[in-house]
Amino acid sequence: MENKLKFLEFSESLKLVRKTRIEDFIEDKNIDDIYTDLLPNNGIINKLNLPRTTILVGRKGTGKSTIFQKSQKDLVSNNKCISIYIDVKSLYDNSTPTIPLEVESVSKELQKYLLFSNLIKEIVLETKNRLDEFVQVSIIKRLLGFDKEQIDKINLELDEIEKSISNVIKQVDASLITNYKLSSQEENEKSVKGDISISKTPKLDIGASATKGSTIKSEFETSLVTYLDIKKSLITKLTSIKNILEIDHLYIFLDDYSEIDEESQKVFMDWFITPLNNLSDDFVKFKIAIYPHRFYYGKLDNSKIDEISLDFFDAFYTFEKEADISKMETLALDYTKRLIQKRLHLFFPNNNWEKFFSIDESEIYDILFSTSFNIPRKIGFLLSYCYESCLIHDVKISKEAIENASKRYYSDIIHKYFIANQFVTKPFQDKISNEHQYQLLNFIINRQKINSSSSNRTRIKGKPTNHFIVNKEISNLLDNLELNGFLTTYNNVNDNNDNLSIIYSLDYGLCKTHNLNFSRAYNSKLITYFTQARFNMNILISDYFNKTQLIKCPNNHEFPYEMLKTLKAFKMRCPTCLDDGNSVLCEVTLSSQEVRERLQTIENKRIQKLTFSEFQVLDYLNGYQKIVSIHKISSTLDNSISTTHSIINKLIEKGLILQDNEASRTLKKEMFNLSEKGSKLIKTILKLIEDIKTKERKEN
Repeated sequence: MENKLKFLEFSESLKLVRKTRIEDFIEDKNIDDIYTDLLPNNGIINKLNLPRTTILVGRKGTGKSTIFQKSQKDLVSNNKCISIYIDVKSLYDNSTPTIPLEVESVSKELQKYLLFSNLIKEIVLETKNRLDEFVQVSIIKRLLGFDKEQIDKINLELDEIEKSISNVIKQVDASLITNYKLSSQEENEKSVKGDISISKTPKLDIGASATKGSTIKSEFETSLVTYLDIKKSLITKLTSIKNILEIDHLYIFLDDYSEIDEESQKVFMDWFITPLNNLSDDFVKFKIAIYPHRFYYGKLDNSKIDEISLDFFDAFYTFEKEADISKMETLALDYTKRLIQKRLHLFFPNNNWEKFFSIDESEIYDILFSTSFNIPRKIGFLLSYCYESCLIHDVKISKEAIENASKRYYSDIIHKYFIANQFVTKPFQDKISNEHQYQLLNFIINRQKINSSSSNRTRIKGKPTNHFIVNKEISNLLDNLELNGFLTTYNNVNDNNDNLSIIYSLDYGLCKTHNLNFSRAYNSKLITYFTQARFNMNILISDYFNKTQLIKCPNNHEFPYEMLKTLKAFKMRCPTCLDDGNSVLCEVTLSSQEVRERLQTIENKRIQKLTFSEFQVLDYLNGYQKIVSIHKISSTLDNSISTTHSIINKLIEKGLILQDNEASRTLKKEMFNLSEKGSKLIKTILKLIEDIKTKERKEN
């Protein structure tokens, strides 16, 4: 089999990371030769190129950096603008502050704010340096006709930016260090002081350690307000350069923005992005690449920014303006086809790549979409794995080979990264530990295994169980699992109780690992199948968070219950707080109180919507006190089977009745009984009815 190495190069080119260029793979080619827009008629890039601040949202590998490269290439031909690129993650990593010798043993809190002040300096200097590079290139001098005086003035303004920000940060750092030294000296003079406060939860506070962090933060913010005038030190100088160059806009591309934590983003946003965006008279426009749910908006004017999503559902739903899954699927498959064909044409211009596959083109695109949900980097990994498992052994790539590659991707990339990496990227508002997220995922997987069992009869081939439904109001509890690739938002639907819900799809490789059959819900028949009550996970999620124990400190640091023995050895002190120099005790509690309260509110709403037909079913089951077939319920209440089925599905979603899978399998018909929650509810209702009757009898 010839050109196998070319196929590997083609696969690797789909795994482009950050500023990796296609030129590194093929000579005489550039970003224009490989760029494939997610939407028809270059819908993504055309919107990104507009002179507006734009947020580009997508999970890892969705092509954000490639889109930025394409946008910058497009803007080169526009003489009325300048574009500069900043890798935020690298900038942050290189912002390590210089700690003076006399305070080398400073607290982590002080080090953090020294890093923040240095970060502000590095942001401004990086902007200045990228501008400097643009000004110094010979194209400006030759083609735009600037004289030496103009160039010198631009250089002067750039030098002033560097001097100004360097002086400001020196003053901020000096203020922080002086304040820290004074507070440390006062503590030493007072010696160790123990303040015991007696309440329902007695505690011992050692000295002023609890307030030291907030004192440093306050000093940092005060110093910035005092010394940093971003308009004077940066914006006015940029405006001067703008007038000399006679340009309209400066585009600043911020890549890998979500790789930095929320506190760092607040500094970045409040002291750099927001001032330049809001105060530069429409001159500075930002293009920011972020992950879903990992962005601090601050005081950005929402009416003046665009947001573009690259994830499957959000991208095509926004484009279509309605959740027509068949149209969205058509668009998604069209993108997969365009992406693969355009890239293959670069490596195989004679169009002889089909020899590497044992399946036809349409099958290739379909299985690649199912296994990747249009994440280009993931497609690259899958095809690279297929090169290793098939092509080097002179075996053609089959559908099964791609499926097995997805299983490997799940094991080696998704699962391993989430379990082993303590620095997993999480949504900013996520209050649930990764251990509990993973445990919840396993509960969902186990439910789907039951849903695929022989007790659940269906005419749908293979009994697929990759999709499940969750109420929109609690879907944020799964954001972390989606961000890290375990599942994907597939569609919006109304459940059997007419609540807006999300249809998720488990990752293809995850399904292969756990022997769950996979089928996309691309038509009304499959959507109806997956909106059955047994695929609704609302009650499962509610029960999980109501019963799960965890260990938590007052500062909301969470640890799995399995760590109890280890923490007891350290007298239950929170290890995270200890790292920050604070001694705080942990305690065993249930999952986040806030999460449980939200779930309870949603559950109360569901129960309040109980209809008379649903009450009749509950009342009948309560009187029968054992499992009953759907046919018996239907005939007793004089309803059709379909109507009864609809009522039962609603009650299952509310957690009020259960299907007995074992009995259903044995008797070969659907059998139901009251849940504990349903039993309590119907007895409460019947008691209320009896109380009303008693009251009426007394009045009469």
